[in-house]
Amino acid sequence: MKVLCISDRVEPLLHGPGLNTYAAGVEAVISCGDLPFSYLEYIITFLGVPVYYVLGNHDPSHSKEYPEGCTPLDGRVVDIGGVTVAGLSGSRVYSHGPNQYAERQMRLKAWELSGRIWRRRLLGRPAPRVFVTHAPPFGLGDREDRAHVGFESFVGLIDRHRPPLWLHGHIHLYGPNDRRVAGRGGTRVVNVYGHRILDL
Repeated sequence: MKVLCISDRVEPLLHGPGLNTYAAGVEAVISCGDLPFSYLEYIITFLGVPVYYVLGNHDPSHSKEYPEGCTPLDGRVVDIGGVTVAGLSGSRVYSHGPNQYAERQMRLKAWELSGRIWRRRLLGRPAPRVFVTHAPPFGLGDREDRAHVGFESFVGLIDRHRPPLWLHGHIHLYGPNDRRVAGRGGTRVVNVYGHRILDL
């Protein structure tokens, strides 16, 4: 399945008349957060495919606002065109804004998500092949400053569930030497800052 992954930056290429041509053949869109909800609504309207998203640290909380017509992934396990996907919103706490979590808070969310995955497996349903987050796992494409260090609990999710693919944003890439792809075991960790088109 061909998927358009977006995060952190509004791309002129995707927010204009060339969207349908550039993204021809895309069957779904996954947002890793920190994008205007109007941008997600534009994409779902003009591309005409489902949009799934997690929230970033610059997004409002779900209690105040949400993008119309789009499907949240936070804390959920969802089947997207035959591919099982799980998601968690947010970044490390650094300013006490919305969608920011201390490690202990995210660890609880991660274990709750693992519980959902294990219950599904008891019912014979597949484990997630893709995890979608805003922040990266610790040590896998993150940075050392307080706002951009990754979550250790995400590394635990990788070790427990061994997904082939982990998608995140949050870490802005400024040049060709910035690392977009990392890995742990058989899991490929991809920073989709801006956008990437991937085959799942």
